[in-house]
Amino acid sequence: MITKPLRLSAPLALAIASTSLAMASPSVAPPEPSVPFEQFVGTWTLKDDQFQQVWDGETVETLTIPNHITVCTSQTINSVSCAVDANGFKGQIFWVMEHSKERLVRHLSHFGERRLGTGWGIVGPDGDLNTQVTFSDEPEGTHRKYEYVWLDTDSYQMVSRQTYSYLRCVPSGSSEKVTWVFRSP
Repeated sequence: MITKPLRLSAPLALAIASTSLAMASPSVAPPEPSVPFEQFVGTWTLKDDQFQQVWDGETVETLTIPNHITVCTSQTINSVSCAVDANGFKGQIFWVMEHSKERLVRHLSHFGERRLGTGWGIVGPDGDLNTQVTFSDEPEGTHRKYEYVWLDTDSYQMVSRQTYSYLRCVPSGSSEKVTWVFRSP
């Protein structure tokens, strides 16, 4: 009987080797899981109190929103909860990551009296987060794509673009852009 040698992919071989090593030597602990939202924990405010939005696909409107504060806390290694106070307009954002799925993030949010958002996304190894969220008060068949990109350890930029249909992702022309700066731990 002729047998072919078993060829393992690099990640599978590493997983088998790591598991074997951990079982063979009780003094070797498995690696600590990463904390996906650790960078978001703290108090954040708008850079220069500026918030940009576009409603018609062309005209950039810059709003000044003083005292726009977001406080993010983490009660578990896989989640973060952010309380938002946009000068009286309040809301909550909750993200949780499923470690069993490749850095998949679930999104749940609520703003004002009736703006409910649900969606999903991916958090990258550098902490950047991309989500797709459907809101109860926006046109049926639309969703928003959010990109949270770290500029440095004390600031990140959030860009939101509204699109029609999950499959075609046709831009509606509505978008928002804001840079957040760290205020305190």
